[in-house]
Amino acid sequence: MRNYRSKLSILFFLIGSLAAFGQAQKKTKKINIRHSDKGYYSKAEGKQRLIGNVVFEHEGAIMNCDSAWLYSVENRIKAFRSVKINQGDTLLLWGDHLEYSGETRQAVVTGEEVKLQDSEMTLTTDRLRLDRNTNIAYYTTGGRVVNEDNTLLSKEGYYNSNYKVFSFKDSVVLNNPDYTINTDTMDYDSEAHIAYFFGPTTIISDSSRIYCENGRYNTDLNVAQFNKNAYIYDGPRYLTGDSLYYERDGEYGEAFRNVLIHDTIDNYLITGDYGEYFGDKDSAYVTDDPLYTVVDEEGDSLHVHGDTLYSSMRTDSLGNEFRSLQIFYDVRFFRKDMQGKCDSLSYSTADSTFRLYRDPIMWDDSTQITGDTIYLLTKNDKPDTLKVLSNAFMVSRADSIRYNQVKGRLMIGKFQKGELAKVYVNGNGEAIYYPKEEDGDYLGMNRSICSSILIRLKNSEVKRLTWMGKPEGVMHPMDKIPSDRKTLEGFKPRFEERPLSKEDLFQ
Repeated sequence: MRNYRSKLSILFFLIGSLAAFGQAQKKTKKINIRHSDKGYYSKAEGKQRLIGNVVFEHEGAIMNCDSAWLYSVENRIKAFRSVKINQGDTLLLWGDHLEYSGETRQAVVTGEEVKLQDSEMTLTTDRLRLDRNTNIAYYTTGGRVVNEDNTLLSKEGYYNSNYKVFSFKDSVVLNNPDYTINTDTMDYDSEAHIAYFFGPTTIISDSSRIYCENGRYNTDLNVAQFNKNAYIYDGPRYLTGDSLYYERDGEYGEAFRNVLIHDTIDNYLITGDYGEYFGDKDSAYVTDDPLYTVVDEEGDSLHVHGDTLYSSMRTDSLGNEFRSLQIFYDVRFFRKDMQGKCDSLSYSTADSTFRLYRDPIMWDDSTQITGDTIYLLTKNDKPDTLKVLSNAFMVSRADSIRYNQVKGRLMIGKFQKGELAKVYVNGNGEAIYYPKEEDGDYLGMNRSICSSILIRLKNSEVKRLTWMGKPEGVMHPMDKIPSDRKTLEGFKPRFEERPLSKEDLFQ
C-alpha cells in the first residue's frame, strides 16, 4: 500500500509514454470542421474564424463552442464560450475557453466552472488539462469531485478515466454524510470507492476520530486498514497499534503490535501485541503479553499481566451497567505496596472487587497471604478490604529465619493508606507468633489454637495477636523451641516468586 501511489504514477507515465509513442508512429489527423454558422479565412495568417454553433471533430472527440479560431497549419484551435468536449462513453468536458492541439491531443479548458464528467463522478475546477492520449485530466488551481455521497476537495488532482482513479494532493478533504476525511495526499478509486492515504490523515465522525499516516478506506463498506502512527478515538476510548483494521458500521477494530486501549472514564490502560475492540458492545480482547493498568487518585498504578485479557460492559438485574475484566492463565500483578499471582483473575466495577482464582497468592511487603480464593475490594482504586475464602494462610517475616504464621478457614483484612493494617481470622484459627520486648528482643515463640484471631500490623509487620475466645497454646523460650513446632501445616514461604517491578510481570 505504501508504494501504491508511486506505482500508480509510474503506470500513468508508462501509459502516456506508450500512447505518445504510438501517436508518433502514425500520421496525425487534422481537426475537422463539422459545422459553423459563419466562417472567415485569412490565408496570410493561416487561420480561420468560425462563429455560431461551431462543431469540431478530432479522432473520436466532438468539440462544441460558440466561436473559435482554427489554425490549420498548426492543427490547433482556440474555442470560446459554451465549450464542450464529448468523447462518447468515456467523458464529457465543459468550460468557457478551450485550447486544443491535434498534434499532441492535449486540451486546456478554463472558465469560472470547468466540469469533467463520466459515469462515476463530476469534477469541477477553473482550469483543467486533458491528455487524450492517456485520458488523464489534472488541475492545479483547486477542484471539487462529486461521486454519489462523496465530495472531494483538493488544490491539485489527477484523474485517469481509463482506470477511474484519482490522485489528490494538498489540502485534501473528502466529505461524506457520515464522516469527513482530511489528508495531504490521497488516491481514490471512484469505481471501487476506495480511498488510499499517503500522509497525515484524520477521519472524523459524530462518534469517532481516526488518525493515520498510511492506509486505505472503503467508503461503500466503511471498512479501513490504517498503518503508521494509527489511532482511533471512539468516544472516551482510545485505540492504537502499529496497524489497525476498522469496520465503522459495527465499530469493530483489530490492532496489531504495540496495541494500546485507553479508557478516560474508567481510567484504565490495556496494552499488548494483538487486540480486538467491539465498540457496539464496548468490549476488548487483548493477547500476546497483555497488561492492564489502572491509576488511583494519588497517581499510584496497579499493573496486571496474564496470557489473555477480556474487558466488557455488562448490565445487572436492575439495569445498571458495569465493566467486567477477566484475565486468564499465569496472572501476575504489581503495585508498589502490593503484589500477587494466580491462575485467573476477574474484576468488576459494580463492586470494585478483584477476584483471584486457583492458587492465589498476595504479598504486602514482608507479608504473604494464600488461600483457595482471594477477593480484593478496592475504594477509589486503592486496596480497601481483603477476603480469603477457605484455607487462608498468612506468613509474615519476623526476621531472616523466623516467620509469624496464622491460618484458618476464613480471613478478612483491612487496609489503611494502602497498607494491610488488620487481619481477622475466623474458624479453625492457628498461629505461631514471636512476641518481642520493648528493646526488640524476642520473648519466645507462642504457638496457639483459637477459633478466631485478630492480627494487627504496622509497616507490614505483625505487632500484636489477639485471640477472640479461649486459646489453647504454649509459649516456648527462644532456646527451647522444638524443631518440629516452628511451622504450621501448609507453611510454604514463596517470597522469591514475588514480582518486584512492572517488568518482572513479563518474566
